[in-house]
Amino acid sequence: MGQRIRTAIVAIPIALCLIKLGGLPFALGVLLLGVVGFREFQNMLTKDGIKVYRAAGVIGTCMLIMAAGVGHGEWLLPLVTLFSLLVMLEGLYYYAQGHFPENTGLTCMALVYLGLPFAHFILLRELTGPVHTLPVWGTMSLGEALLWTVMFATWASDTFAYFGGRAFGRTKLLPKVSPKKTREGALCGFIGCVATVWLMGNVWLGYPLLPVLLLGLGIGIFAPLGDLVESILKRSCDIKDSGNFFPGHGGVLDRCDSLIFSVPFAYYFITLFLLP
Repeated sequence: MGQRIRTAIVAIPIALCLIKLGGLPFALGVLLLGVVGFREFQNMLTKDGIKVYRAAGVIGTCMLIMAAGVGHGEWLLPLVTLFSLLVMLEGLYYYAQGHFPENTGLTCMALVYLGLPFAHFILLRELTGPVHTLPVWGTMSLGEALLWTVMFATWASDTFAYFGGRAFGRTKLLPKVSPKKTREGALCGFIGCVATVWLMGNVWLGYPLLPVLLLGLGIGIFAPLGDLVESILKRSCDIKDSGNFFPGHGGVLDRCDSLIFSVPFAYYFITLFLLP
């Protein structure tokens, strides 16, 4: 417990500062998460006998995040296409080692599972629009406000699911994937997520009720799915934590698994249905 508290004391102010600053500092912070996340992904699969190709994989992941960091979200699709082809060419170079389909397929998965979602953290943070204020925190750009909305909603999903499961959990959700999760806990997490989005999106930011509720419903579905995907990935590799980047809390993938799914969904929903 002491290690968890010490990590939180260091990590939380850094995260708050980077999100507040936005721009290049935030993009570099996300880039660090992407690189460490790729390393964790590679290490997990190496233990399971899979070779994740480092050159095309990690460079592609970085390029996707950097494209968002310099404000060119339209580069994401061309970059995914290019580096997927480069992954296969790297796999061709190592063909004598065997397992070509598994190695190339899972390296391409890293681009989609890490590079693209982390790029959307930056795209969401840099959305422009009306400035909002909070007591103590002061002025807040639209992108910062929306990022906090999605992050708090995702954390509410995890937190309400945890405590709801401990209090009311009786029926296992997916015991072969995550034995401790229950349907009752998942329902509590869903309700907590929707309530958080309503409070922040409708009451605070003033967006219309119906699209805000739909946003909450979407995050309430995608956030736990991200958690389950990482759980089955770790179970497939027979490991408990993806890494130890946050001592006492696990790795980057352990901390960002739900956000990896909820942030991209929220970005496209917000740009399509909430912003003019």
